[in-house]
Amino acid sequence: MIYLNGIKLMVKKFPNGESLINSNNLKLEELNEIKLKFESDEDITHLIFLKEHLDELNLKSKLVILYMPYSRMDRTEGVTIFTLKYICKLINSLNFENVYIYEPHSDVCVALLDRVKVINMSKVLADKLLKEIEDKEDSPIYLVYPDAGAAKRYIKQIDYNKILTANKKRDFNTGYIKKLDINGSIEDKNFRAVIVDDLCSQGGTFILTASELRKIGAKEIYLVVTHCEDTIFKGDILKTDLIKKVYTTNSILSREHEKINVTKI
Repeated sequence: MIYLNGIKLMVKKFPNGESLINSNNLKLEELNEIKLKFESDEDITHLIFLKEHLDELNLKSKLVILYMPYSRMDRTEGVTIFTLKYICKLINSLNFENVYIYEPHSDVCVALLDRVKVINMSKVLADKLLKEIEDKEDSPIYLVYPDAGAAKRYIKQIDYNKILTANKKRDFNTGYIKKLDINGSIEDKNFRAVIVDDLCSQGGTFILTASELRKIGAKEIYLVVTHCEDTIFKGDILKTDLIKKVYTTNSILSREHEKINVTKI
């Protein structure tokens, strides 16, 4: 889905599937903001058409990416094509004034893109949640990073001194996590926990982390992720009481649930 200066780009279709974009419906400015909420590869085609049209009018534009597509494909593995590299190359060729990315799933895309700026949205969500819940009770609150990658990223971003980290051991034959340990010291076993990461799919890692936190005394557990896929409805996060509430954005998510608090971006 593409937005131009806050307005959804209206695209009609010819019978053979070709896109038809009416330029009379576009609200144009000297510096235009194109927002990409990726839903399918078709959005990339529309992005190209729109940017080329603005270039012909000699109008500048910046690109805001809610979730960087192909972030999972950030390396070559076996016969897998390095698609993130090529989508970044394509975006660079469009020559935007700046490219803004909300919480990139992989730092590789930041390295590959020109004139890129990162918006650390998980930090924003975590800071907001901490302020919301810290005065409600006297029990301590711990930030929990569910793997080494999350710890490395968010310890630098979020200024907080009560931290727990998780160490996962994965069965590489099946791909499943066979063990997860919580590291760090706890002052009071009757504590609250905020798990922070960038992306949630079905949420298996977060359920496992929450289970271990409950074993060591966590009475309330929250999850903060910038990107939440609709597949969360297939997992156990919304079906159990392990995680009290999920705080996320509309970067990917398209459905509602009473346990999900959505910040629009």
